[in-house]
Amino acid sequence: MKINLSNKELFAFYALVAVSVIGLTYFVQSYPISGFDYFMTREIQEQRGWDITFLMKSISSFYDPVIGTLSVIMAALFFFLNHHRREAWFTLAVVFPDLCNLLFKILIHRARPTSADVKVLAIFTQASFPSGHVVHYVVFFGFLIAVMIANKYISTFWRFFIGTISAFLILTVSVSRIYLGAHWATDVLGGYLFGSIYLGIMLKFYLSGGGLKNPELLGQKAQ
Repeated sequence: MKINLSNKELFAFYALVAVSVIGLTYFVQSYPISGFDYFMTREIQEQRGWDITFLMKSISSFYDPVIGTLSVIMAALFFFLNHHRREAWFTLAVVFPDLCNLLFKILIHRARPTSADVKVLAIFTQASFPSGHVVHYVVFFGFLIAVMIANKYISTFWRFFIGTISAFLILTVSVSRIYLGAHWATDVLGGYLFGSIYLGIMLKFYLSGGGLKNPELLGQKAQ
């Protein structure tokens, strides 16, 4: 299965994201703590239901040094053992966007929320913008979703299960980071924008590479 992406559509997408990234970066440097960020954090942290701290920490755990590394390795191993070796290598490649994001954090150097401003339930020492968790989730879990949609040789059960879990984590990690007081809303928005750029590059190479067929399975069918 080969999917060709329109160059015009791809250019338009990157142009829009690039302009958004530049505008948001200028905004967070001009207003390190904005009224919008305060409002979003207050609304999310002051929920009146049950204590969801454990759930929020669990959602964020897939970028922790141990769990995050293991999840990437396990996903790559799943693909490799099921004869989807190209997908396995692409999965391991998510380390490069993570490293690029660290560089942007150093360059922009935005301070994280402090206990003087919000309830801080998770302490991190790195700079705040853009959110490394969100970038990682968009790239890693976004790529898994793309594979589950594009590669029909993976069983329906795994395609549905992995795709659903991945979509849930991408959507909820932003709430988790704000609720834990680890990031401002503009940090997670930046994470989605930067993550979209990295994911778009990965998918351009993956989907246009024509390598979505499973040679081992095709060979078995030919026999």
